[in-house]
Amino acid sequence: RDAFFWAGAPGLGLALVLLPFAEPRRGASDTGTIAAPTPRVRDVLKLFTLPSYLLVVLGYTAYTFAQGGFAHWAPAYLQEVHGVPVDSAGLFFGATLAVSGLVGTLVGGLAATAWQRRHPSGYALTMGLSVLISVPLAFAAFLTPDKSLSMAALGGCMFFTFLSTGPTNTLILETVPVNLRASAMAMSIFMIHLFGDLWSPKLVGRLADSSGLGRAVLILPGALLVAAILWLVLAGRQARNCAPIV
Repeated sequence: RDAFFWAGAPGLGLALVLLPFAEPRRGASDTGTIAAPTPRVRDVLKLFTLPSYLLVVLGYTAYTFAQGGFAHWAPAYLQEVHGVPVDSAGLFFGATLAVSGLVGTLVGGLAATAWQRRHPSGYALTMGLSVLISVPLAFAAFLTPDKSLSMAALGGCMFFTFLSTGPTNTLILETVPVNLRASAMAMSIFMIHLFGDLWSPKLVGRLADSSGLGRAVLILPGALLVAAILWLVLAGRQARNCAPIV
């Protein structure tokens, strides 16, 4: 219980700090953007007709499916397969997530922004290629009999997956009309959790019961591969059109 209070307190403090600030007008920071009307339900449903948005979100869903499985089962895998003590496995993976999440997100955001200035699909390429690199690392982590190599590969996998965090959220907003950005973000959050990490821990657990944890976790790099393919398809679409597609 104390952990939840400590985790929530910074968010509550930030909310109180931001409370006096007026919400910026939608599209105010976009050059030449005309104020758009408040979206209605039928406008929100049109999100499902935007190919680029769907590619971003479907890839994000597969990515979140994998991340949910990693977060739940990676420490248990290290304990069961490599004999790492429970406390040590949890500490290692928790520290790996914290460091790789912080550094990977920052580096990925900077790299993607720099690439986007030179290439029309820089964001999507950063997402697709970084996650694609994480796939063999994930397979190596789960297939090698060497404990140190498994832990190193797992750390590398987490770092490369987090490189995609910034550009993914950027493209969720850039692939939809200005007046649908808030709805697009809300819909993406709903979809990635409903179809992603809500089910992956349970599915891995069911597979582990029938075939062993060592085999069950192999669906996670498979999910990362799906995400990488979808995002690289998006990169190809954007490159052909020489601009983000709406």
